[in-house]
Amino acid sequence: MSQMVIERKGRDYAKERKSAIESSVDRVVALRDDRDTGVLGDEVIKMAQALILCTLPYRPTEERQVVRSARLSDGSTLRVTFTAGINGIGMAFGNDRHLMAWLFDKAINSDTAFVTIKSASDYLRETGKSRNGDRVKELAARLSRLTGLVIGIERRSSGSTQTVMLPMIASSNLPNNLTVQLKAESNGQKSIPGLENPFGIQLEERFFQDIKKHHVAIPRRLWMQLQGQKGGPQLQDLLTFFVYRCYCAQSETVIPWSGLREQFPQDDTNPRRFKQSVKKAIQQLRILWPEIRIDVVKEGVWVDRAVQPLLPDDPTKKRIRRLSAAN
Repeated sequence: MSQMVIERKGRDYAKERKSAIESSVDRVVALRDDRDTGVLGDEVIKMAQALILCTLPYRPTEERQVVRSARLSDGSTLRVTFTAGINGIGMAFGNDRHLMAWLFDKAINSDTAFVTIKSASDYLRETGKSRNGDRVKELAARLSRLTGLVIGIERRSSGSTQTVMLPMIASSNLPNNLTVQLKAESNGQKSIPGLENPFGIQLEERFFQDIKKHHVAIPRRLWMQLQGQKGGPQLQDLLTFFVYRCYCAQSETVIPWSGLREQFPQDDTNPRRFKQSVKKAIQQLRILWPEIRIDVVKEGVWVDRAVQPLLPDDPTKKRIRRLSAAN
């Protein structure tokens, strides 16, 4: 009966899933080749530690506030509260995280809280996305959600509790219609006529200082690859988190299933699929980084110090194994 349904619809979903998985594995194998030749570490992207450990919702939600928490390797805890702070603008979600990471990286590298967006296509070009009207409309919507996002960060250790509660973006200057801006670029214009102030966003200064102090550098080629990863934002987040967690591991530890579920959204009604995603992320990471020590156990995910780091230490490229408070 099931075979008849497949033939009637003209699609073999099992075959499509298998093909997608094989394609993802092929891309990871290509990254492994880049690692072996040294190309993978030529450029890194600096991501906010708090947003690797505690993530945004994966799908649109009517909730105005979302709370995530994580236990760090040193025994301290991190809790992040996301709040949609502007009436009529929804909570950031899904691939809004990619735009957020891009903005943070530009701010940290330029050492300024103001991120200039010289044209409507800066983000699209630098992340390998096509330049078309739909992409620009999508970008405008993402920017709108991020400008209204308020983030509360709480770091609790045995001796103290540090909190930061503030908007991610203090102010912004963006065109009302990014599609018009894209057309202007296509006609050879650098900006919309009559606009004196540069386009850009101003990160809240205290938030900017927090991500400068607490950020994680991962290979940019890996980050770009994860954006096209089959399996959606959850698999992307898990892979990013496991890269970070294996990178900074100094001793043996087990991350409990309950802890992982507090870090990542649980939109799926089938809890088994979360464990399947965890296993899939670990399988792919082992292809890229065979020297890692990570495995799924009954209690959760076991992690220990890797025999060899993902990339050789190189301070000139901002690559170090030990992640201190300044990284």
